[in-house]
Parts: sequence; C-alpha cells; structure tokens
Amino acid sequence: MTVDQDQYPNETNPEHERYGFMEREVAFKLLASHAMVDPDYFEYLRKDPVAAAAHLHIALEPKDIEYLTNEVDWDRLADMADPVRASLKLEIVTNSW
Repeated sequence: MTVDQDQYPNETNPEHERYGFMEREVAFKLLASHAMVDPDYFEYLRKDPVAAAAHLHIALEPKDIEYLTNEVDWDRLADMADPVRASLKLEIVTNSW
C-alpha cells in the first residue's frame, strides 16, 4: 500500500498545507482569543508557539511559527491585553481566569 502524498499533505512539501484556509483562520482566531483572555497562555504562546498551539490541538507549520515568532507585535498586544481582560469581566462567566 502506498501513501498518496496529495491526500496526506505535510510540511515537507511546500505546495501543501496541513489545513485549508478556513481551518487556518479558525485555528489562529482560537490562538489569538485564548492568548488575549488568558495571561498565562499569552506568555506560553509568545515564548513557545509550537507547544502552546499543540496544547489546543493545533499543529503549526513552519510559516506559522515564523509569523508568531517574528511578525506578531507581542509587546503591543501585552499593553492592550489587560484592559481587554478587565473589560470582559471573565470571572463572571468562567472560573478559568
């Protein structure tokens, strides 16, 4: 039995992505929203994006790691995160934070 490389894309083949556009969009929205409401996860994603994404069952591709490591303005997000968290009043709806 042979493996069909078109059916099972992998990060070693740059013409294939593990996820389609919609899945990537949902995955990054999940990462971003979780990071903005959970300060510990924010630091986890900032310092170790591969492990932090895996914690949410998301597998990153090399270009995703590059984006999270070199493109995201983490310092600016950190400045905005506390007011967002305070405004959401998450302690009312969850006991996670």
